[in-house]
Amino acid sequence: MKRSDEWEIVRRNTLMIMQVNIQVDEADVRRAQLLTGINDPEQLLQFVLRRFAQLEAGVQAARMRGIDPNFEVPPRRRPDDPVE
Repeated sequence: MKRSDEWEIVRRNTLMIMQVNIQVDEADVRRAQLLTGINDPEQLLQFVLRRFAQLEAGVQAARMRGIDPNFEVPPRRRPDDPVE
């Protein structure tokens, strides 16, 4: 079995979520590669999409602050206070 055949078997056994053709500015790709140290375009896109989702989740969580009118601030204890 040739090495390329082995690689194809490995690729077939991985979970393929979606295959998409996109057009991206080469300067943006080079900058992202320099900043992340990831040179493989496929890995770079996966990394960037995960990071973007994390960032947006944080933004949405920040927007939700203070919208629950029934929220009560939990009591604060000093470190030397005994636990009840």
